[in-house]
Amino acid sequence: MGTSDWRAGHMGHAASTLKRLKPYLGAVLEVVDARAPEATRYPGLGAWLGTCPRLLVMNKADVADPAATAAWQQHWLAAAQPAVAVVALAPAARGHVLSALEGVRRMAKSRRVAVIGLPNLGKSTLLNRMVGQHRLRTGNRPGVTRGPQWILADGWEWLDLPGVLANAQARDWRLKALGAVGTDPEEWEDLAGKILQGGEAALDAFGRARGFLARGGEVDRHRAAAAVMADFQRGALGRRTLESPPGALDGRE
Repeated sequence: MGTSDWRAGHMGHAASTLKRLKPYLGAVLEVVDARAPEATRYPGLGAWLGTCPRLLVMNKADVADPAATAAWQQHWLAAAQPAVAVVALAPAARGHVLSALEGVRRMAKSRRVAVIGLPNLGKSTLLNRMVGQHRLRTGNRPGVTRGPQWILADGWEWLDLPGVLANAQARDWRLKALGAVGTDPEEWEDLAGKILQGGEAALDAFGRARGFLARGGEVDRHRAAAAVMADFQRGALGRRTLESPPGALDGRE
């Protein structure tokens, strides 16, 4: 089976599971990365859910630009899409999510919640936080969640659904920058320039500041780019966001 067929099969399974279970769900929790909250949304989810309530959880808010996160929250509010910004690793995330969930499911009796999100965005980490114990496998590689799992904790039932990227998302530079998609080394310089929002000039400045110099004093862009990628993914570049809400004029695409 080819890559496209594999993805289509897994997405079809997720769709059929949600369509079958949505009459019994109080809400669906969609986990995205606060640094690219639109690019990391789950494709087709709205069409699958119909009127089933949905809560958007912007994870990793501690490494996203706070002004951009606030702008995204205003955007979702205007679109009548409930959203909350959290850090899944922080204990406070559980209370924030539960409070938001109670508001989202106020018209439903069910306390069953399906959790979905693209690979490597912290979905399993968030679920571990919500259930109070590390009952789920987590990891820093896509695909660590293998199949649907129900977890009962404190009167809530949680359905963990494996995430899979759509083919178009696998080519999105923002998902590559976030580490949700694998990259080839020859892509790193271009990705690093976009992360720094200054292209080659910004990458050269970064490389000189870090001492990544080749023979003759030229910047070793490959080493510099690798450092930018690693630092960005672990939050060492400061709080950066890769996209803005529609209508915002900040130069990001």
